[in-house]
Amino acid sequence: MLTFFRQVPRNAALLVFSLALIVLSPVITGSASAYLIELIFDGILIAGVYSVGPGKHRWPFLVLTVATLSIRWGEHLSGAPQLDVGALSITVLWLIYADAIIIGHLFKRRDVTVDTILGAMVAYLLVAVAFTLVFELIEIQRPGSFSGLADGPALNRQELTGSMMYLSLVCITTMGFGDIVPVSDLARPLTVLEGVFGQLYLAVMIARLVGLHIAGRRDG
Repeated sequence: MLTFFRQVPRNAALLVFSLALIVLSPVITGSASAYLIELIFDGILIAGVYSVGPGKHRWPFLVLTVATLSIRWGEHLSGAPQLDVGALSITVLWLIYADAIIIGHLFKRRDVTVDTILGAMVAYLLVAVAFTLVFELIEIQRPGSFSGLADGPALNRQELTGSMMYLSLVCITTMGFGDIVPVSDLARPLTVLEGVFGQLYLAVMIARLVGLHIAGRRDG
């Protein structure tokens, strides 16, 4: 069993939980939906620690992960509104830190493996999740920053997460459906920034992976 887990790519679990969050957050509804989404997020946080692995970032990242888990569950269990913004903010910080470490590992690699490809996919998806939470923060702090959302009590917390996840994926892939539109001075540049990042990331990362693959075949 231990040998099997050692053969599983390091970034596989993080990719699975990230995809689960992206697919399920817009469609899960009901009283238990918040806790189910939280459990998926917990999976991302724990899998992220494994993906980061040993190195100089291991302990700072582990401390940040524990703090993020504590604040997120503190918000869920207490229901304190002031903890909501704190939980979103520290999760965004965690996602940025995780992305920086994973992308740093990718650019240090000199070969292309399954884990390298999965890491490139994970980094892309984590950016989409980070922008999702940033958009949530903006809408919570400044209601009406995005048009196309349900008004007032018709839009609950889980629906907001699903809508912002949808918007983030539309922005990072530059599909631009236009059913949810940023209208505030803060929301507009951030959605554009995500679209620009999505295009540049794909161009740079694909070019690097293809270049490493070609170089590896020549050396072999």
